[in-house]
Amino acid sequence: MKYIALLRGINVGGNNKVSMGDLKKSFEKAGFQNVSTYINSGNVLFEHSATDIESLIARCGEILEQEFGFPISLSVID
Repeated sequence: MKYIALLRGINVGGNNKVSMGDLKKSFEKAGFQNVSTYINSGNVLFEHSATDIESLIARCGEILEQEFGFPISLSVID
């Protein structure tokens, strides 16, 4: 399935900086496919076999906090 993750509160006013290249790599490393990011917005397009959105949001949150060292609020849309 194709999804979009919308990350909130990153790269705003120099706070909570997240490189889009590092963001893409973190999703790929976690097994997501066809990952791409959109400018410096924190929007991530990807494919994954999961069908439960709530579990997918939780997994993405875990990946991001582990990778970047702070919690990142996000939404996932299919």
